Amino acid sequence: MDEAPVFDNPDFVLRASKRKQIKVLFVCLAFVGIGVWEVTSRDAGAFGWLCTLFFGLGVAVFTIQLMPGASYLRVRGDGFMYCSLFRKSPVIPWRDVSIFRVASVPPSGIRLVVFDWHTASHPAVRRVNQHLTGATDGLPDSYGLSPQELADLLNTCRSRAASSR
Repeated sequence: MDEAPVFDNPDFVLRASKRKQIKVLFVCLAFVGIGVWEVTSRDAGAFGWLCTLFFGLGVAVFTIQLMPGASYLRVRGDGFMYCSLFRKSPVIPWRDVSIFRVASVPPSGIRLVVFDWHTASHPAVRRVNQHLTGATDGLPDSYGLSPQELADLLNTCRSRAASSR
């Protein structure tokens, strides 16, 4: 397995993969088309309406994610922050997180980078996350890297910050 890239500068930004976003956007558009076809060619069944509405929402979300500044991971010497759909997390200090690891989210099996954030709020959400993935928090994307590459990169940055204290 290849090692994750290591950046000499402690401050850098990783952006979400536009290619991946566009692929999912086109899948959503295809299902919207199927839903519209179902609604117009049949007796307007619930499947057609649900398909159109659900994947139409996906079209909106993935279109927004393509906008500049909508999704990124900013890594700094003192911690990291991420942004998804223009919603920014606070700066999460390296000292407040556990190691980063990859977990599969049931039932989809989607692989995410997860970690335990020791000072975060929302205990009910954190308990659900802990039950599903074995960690209290996770990143919403892998920012153009594989989940394992991103976890390795963040662990390297965390280790560097700990050794510089």
